[in-house]
Amino acid sequence: MVLQERVYTVADLRAIEALPENKDRRFELINGAIYEVPYPSPTHNLLVGNIYSSLREFVKARKLGYVFTDSVSYSLPNGDAYAPDVSFVSQERQAAPLPKQLTIAPDMAVEVASPSNRERELLDKAESLLECGTHFVWIVYPNTKVVDVCHLSPEGSLITRKIDSGGVLDGEDVLPGFTLSVRDVFEP
Repeated sequence: MVLQERVYTVADLRAIEALPENKDRRFELINGAIYEVPYPSPTHNLLVGNIYSSLREFVKARKLGYVFTDSVSYSLPNGDAYAPDVSFVSQERQAAPLPKQLTIAPDMAVEVASPSNRERELLDKAESLLECGTHFVWIVYPNTKVVDVCHLSPEGSLITRKIDSGGVLDGEDVLPGFTLSVRDVFEP
């Protein structure tokens, strides 16, 4: 649900979040619009957990950086601000101690589609992240059990590659050696 129809900033978003009536509500800023984000369903949370735990185990064992869930928001250089369902930031790009607010794009991000998401909204998020420096974004579709792997072309247009339940996701040049079966993403 869009709150208002004007171009908002991260400062506007933070002011709305700080209102007492919004204490238990979540919001995102995408292309100058503020959206209320509903809390995830159990299925959504399960899929996020499957991806997060696999990434976290791989990253922690190799001391590569940080894996976050949607409790960590990014204020992106293009003015957008939101929390991907899962994200990774390399140690080279963000040294410890971690700042109170991340103002860089993650190296990779994952969005799990919810019934409240419009497909264009997910693609807008992916495009925003990629334009700000994220190397790739996975968009997970629970209903069809496929994952779109998103990149930007050299010309700047969004490219998606569909991986079905028989395929394998990989960490590309961001997390070399990391693999995750799409089937395992959807395992209960």
